[in-house]
Amino acid sequence: MKSVTIIGAGVSGQAAAKLCAANAITCTIVNDGDGVSLPSGDLIVVSPGVDPAKSPLYQAADASGREVVSEMEFGSRFWHKPLLAITGTNGKTTTTELTCHLLRACGVKAECCGNIGRPLSDLAAEPGDCECGVIEVSSFQLEQIRKFAPLASVILNFQSDHIDRYPGGFAEYCAVKERIFDRVADENRIYGLSFTDKTHRVTLAGRQLLIDGKNFFDLDRGDLPGMHNGENAAAAVELCLRFLPEKLVWSKEFITALANFKRGRHRVETIGVKNGVTYVDDSKGTNPAAVLAAIDSLPGKLVILLGGLGKGMDFTPLASRAERFRAAVLYGADRAAIAAVLTGKCRCVDCASDFVEVMKTAEKLAQPGDTVLLSPACASMDMFKNYAERGDEFVRLAGITEA
Repeated sequence: MKSVTIIGAGVSGQAAAKLCAANAITCTIVNDGDGVSLPSGDLIVVSPGVDPAKSPLYQAADASGREVVSEMEFGSRFWHKPLLAITGTNGKTTTTELTCHLLRACGVKAECCGNIGRPLSDLAAEPGDCECGVIEVSSFQLEQIRKFAPLASVILNFQSDHIDRYPGGFAEYCAVKERIFDRVADENRIYGLSFTDKTHRVTLAGRQLLIDGKNFFDLDRGDLPGMHNGENAAAAVELCLRFLPEKLVWSKEFITALANFKRGRHRVETIGVKNGVTYVDDSKGTNPAAVLAAIDSLPGKLVILLGGLGKGMDFTPLASRAERFRAAVLYGADRAAIAAVLTGKCRCVDCASDFVEVMKTAEKLAQPGDTVLLSPACASMDMFKNYAERGDEFVRLAGITEA
């Protein structure tokens, strides 16, 4: 390989270019909209944000007869240490961070990469002393893999998401996710507990994690509330069992690390209480299944903030929790699709694309003892740079300085 063409100049594209430089490979980065044609190159690397159906450069690459791979696939060709890979609709980030945290507690120099942390190409270019990559994998990154071969992989769950990307709908989305197992040994293909027809070494009995039927860890000791986080914890422990000697998994260090783990921000994060109303930031709840998990982890009546970019998702599951809503405050590009599901089942207030008005409305509607919950069921890019910016704005406008 002497030359590479990279489509997409974002974080992933820049990481691929860095890996090229580290291996004396000539590369050219191109973007749709720059008015350029596809350059020549031995290999074409596509960033995950490039939509095959909408990118003329991708379509030219696909028709060129040259090999087209994802940035993650490209990075994996230069990464010669173990990878533990996590995909699924919900829970990927928590499971990735928890797995990495547990490995480090046992003395393994592990690093988060992929969809969080550093792109795999960046880690491959500058691996340092990393002994194991724990990689969060999106369906976008799996679309163009060939030789990607983690030591072990987990699919946490399948729920409606990113349907606008896949002409074959939900079935195609699931099939793309399943590709994470293409080059993984059968015994290291792990399905989350949401797949009730699969065999699991790590299971849940209430809030108790069990390994092979033996009590292992009481989840109430840690920062993993709700059934969904119990499933995330079970998947993380399953992954660790594929990498660590089992005696280390049962060690004091491992169990203490489970108890000490703290989830990242914007994941059912309690901001504080104002005028008797609790404010909870779940900006990372970007699809209906994630919203249901957040709702089920909270008590009482909710004023829920819903809206953004719908990605072609099915919002009808939200209606199953409508009796919990004192009101649904709707905003953003696809608020009408949510309103169509909830109208007549709870009070709905349309705030267009004015997030300041969203927050003012929520504060007026909430009663003491209620929770104002930002769990949008949508992506954020119609009004915000990303889910973190949306969550930060929620926190700022809530005006609570101490939890």
